[in-house]
Amino acid sequence: MRLMLIAMGGSNHTVKWATALRDRGHDIMLATFYPPNEIEGVDIRYLACRNRLSMLFKVRQVRELAKQFQPDIVHAHYASSCGFVAARVGVRPLVLSVWGDDIIEFPRRSPVHRWIVRKAILGADYVTATSRMLGNETERLVAGRRKARVIPFGVDLQRFRYVERPSRPTFHIGTVRWLTKKYGLEYLIRAFAQLAAKPFSLKLTIIGWGPLRPKLEALAVSLGVADRITFTGRLPNEEVARYFEQFDLFVMPSVSRGETFGVAAVEAMATGLPVVASDIGGLPEVVADGVTGRLVPPADVDRLASALEQYILSENMRREDGRRGRERVEQLFDWNHNVQMMVDLYDEILSDERWKRPR
Repeated sequence: MRLMLIAMGGSNHTVKWATALRDRGHDIMLATFYPPNEIEGVDIRYLACRNRLSMLFKVRQVRELAKQFQPDIVHAHYASSCGFVAARVGVRPLVLSVWGDDIIEFPRRSPVHRWIVRKAILGADYVTATSRMLGNETERLVAGRRKARVIPFGVDLQRFRYVERPSRPTFHIGTVRWLTKKYGLEYLIRAFAQLAAKPFSLKLTIIGWGPLRPKLEALAVSLGVADRITFTGRLPNEEVARYFEQFDLFVMPSVSRGETFGVAAVEAMATGLPVVASDIGGLPEVVADGVTGRLVPPADVDRLASALEQYILSENMRREDGRRGRERVEQLFDWNHNVQMMVDLYDEILSDERWKRPR
């Protein structure tokens, strides 16, 4: 089929979707408003924009691209930008995939922001979300006038492979996060400092970059644990997978409901890591409390430290929860299966008489 994606071309998520759909033999055109990554075999049309407002002046150009390409389906990703533009373009059938912040945070800024997101949702014929929590929030925004189908954003099980971890003299805790306030890394560093004061040999690796890095590094110095914490900066996905093999435990200490799914937690579980995560947003749909990890109240340093300590003290619990985590990922979050779920939706759409095109 011919699929026109309207999405952020520089996003790894966009690249994964476009590549997977291309590999299944579909013709893909990607219209994007920010500098894109190159994707072999995908027709990329870059319509440069400085901000969301300037996107509105690209509606006519996107409409012309659609007229040239004649897609069977238009699929927009991210409601507050690409989804709003796609709704104004008016080419149908239109699928909208919501990602998280576009539904949880953007509409709360003002009535105008809320209006934009509602227009994007109601302008779509079909809506998908990565978690049930996100789907429920999307439906609530439009008073149930659209239903969201849950299609998780899974992981490549060949890249994130299961690893049996040997006993090691130093216990290695890891996380992958943007270094911003909503991901709660301050609380992880404070919990780590509590544990470092005990007779444990520990280290913490924080993968990612962002504006809070200087403050987080200063916090580590003030707590006396800077020599045990490594900030790697941003890493390519394949290198992240190699780091996971070195970790004994993965942590997601988020404090925002904008954490609507938790791809990094799924990637960690795929490698056999137990995950300690905040009981917030969509994370409870990924981490099964007491089965594949532990859920703790957000911003609760003592509870977070206690959950980490349980895994430090019990190698058997680490192994069993890690094994069950891999099984959960295989059942629910296998990327190949998740892509097939989207393709099944496309097939369902094209079988609908409303969208039959004369041949």
